[in-house]
Amino acid sequence: MFENLNQPYPFNNNFKHNLRTIAFVCMGFMLIMLYFQPFGINFLASPKDGYFVLITGLVSAATFFFNTLFLPGLFPKLFESANWTVKKELIWNVGMFIFLILGFTITALVFQVMSMQSLTVFRSGAIALLPLILFNLLNYNNSLKTKVVQVLDSGRHWLAEERKVAHNTANETIRIESENGKDVFEGELRNIVLIQSASNYIEIFYREGTVVRKLMIRQTLNSVEVLLAKFPDIKKCHRCCLVNINQVSKLTGLPPNYTLEANGLDFRIPVSRQNVAQFRKILSSKQTKWGLN
Repeated sequence: MFENLNQPYPFNNNFKHNLRTIAFVCMGFMLIMLYFQPFGINFLASPKDGYFVLITGLVSAATFFFNTLFLPGLFPKLFESANWTVKKELIWNVGMFIFLILGFTITALVFQVMSMQSLTVFRSGAIALLPLILFNLLNYNNSLKTKVVQVLDSGRHWLAEERKVAHNTANETIRIESENGKDVFEGELRNIVLIQSASNYIEIFYREGTVVRKLMIRQTLNSVEVLLAKFPDIKKCHRCCLVNINQVSKLTGLPPNYTLEANGLDFRIPVSRQNVAQFRKILSSKQTKWGLN
């Protein structure tokens, strides 16, 4: 339990935000005192009571100003956000609470607020909780908003990087040479539709405009698979086929004869049973991304 006291806790040292928060808390505190009349006390019963509410609002403002704007300026290392913990936050709040109780008690005695004459310290402490709670709620809300914004910005940055990587990968030029070096395929990764084994050769089906063309070169599918292993868009769907998932439009068939369809191909691409679940997930993810049903 006590170990949790040393957990990091966000400390808001934003001057403008703290200034706005102090003003809002003090105004809200005074309005609540006048409207809701805690302990059944009518703070408008006499001018002294009204002055009491005004001075307690100013005392609250002075307390928060001193603790959030003045002290951090005097002891910047102590109030560094990176070093702030739950324990420090609790001690800091207890200190402000004591300041508020003393200020409210002295104010009640000075202005001789009749309804505060009995149990003055107790009632001052109860009333002092109100601005302190308001102040902490606003700070916590701001901290939560900051975290949400950071998470969203981080997500946008990650998504932008992913899109950038995917775009660069798709536009990367692929070079596949035959074993004897005489025949070469060279083209952008995004245009490759299918690479399939044909005895001692491979057949490369690639898109050229709206037409799918085929090039046969002497090479093994295993060698090409190793060459293209760094590209996540190229997946092995069958022991004799490598397919570009961005060129696949549909998974069809019934167990155990599943096939993939790609626009421009006049035949279907076989899918081995162990790869069916993988391609079903890939195609489902693509449909979700594109907003398809």
